[in-house]
Amino acid sequence: MHKFAVDPMATDLADWTAEDFSLFARLLRIERPQILAHAKSLFDRQAYFREIQHRGDLFLDPDTGVGTGRCAPTHIAPAEISELLKVDRLLAIYQHVRARRVADRVDAVCAAIQQWTPNTSWCSYESGTVAMIFVAPSRARVESVQSHFGDWLGRHATGRVRASWA
Repeated sequence: MHKFAVDPMATDLADWTAEDFSLFARLLRIERPQILAHAKSLFDRQAYFREIQHRGDLFLDPDTGVGTGRCAPTHIAPAEISELLKVDRLLAIYQHVRARRVADRVDAVCAAIQQWTPNTSWCSYESGTVAMIFVAPSRARVESVQSHFGDWLGRHATGRVRASWA
C-alpha cells in the first residue's frame, strides 16, 4: 500500500490510552505513528472527517462497518467514503456482518458506495462473519489486491475473494 495509515473509527476513541494505541498498532503490525489522531469524536461527523489530512491509502475500522441506511456513529456512511475517495487512494474497510450471508451484505454495501461514487471498483475478502472491503477509483489498484489474495489463498479464494470493476 502507498503511504498507509489507519483510522480506528472507534466511538470510544477519547477513552483510549497510550497502551490501547500501542496494542492496536501491534495487532495490525504497523508503527504507532500510522494511526491517525483525532481531536473530534465520531459524534461530530463533519469535524471528524475534516481532521483526516492523510493523503495515502487508508484502513478504516468502524465499529460495525459501512451503513447502508440511516448511519449510526458506529458506521461509516457511503457519502463519507465518497469524500475520502476524492483523493486517489485505496480504502480498506472492515465490515461486520450479522444475521445474513456475508456476500449479500458486501453486495449491499458496495452498491451503496457505488451510488455515491459510481466510478469505484471494489474487491472483498470474506469469511463467515466479517469481510474486508477494498475500494478505489483505480481499477488497477483493486485488481492488484484481488490478485494478491487470489495468489495467497490459492484454491481457497473461490467464494472468499470477489470483485467488481467500475
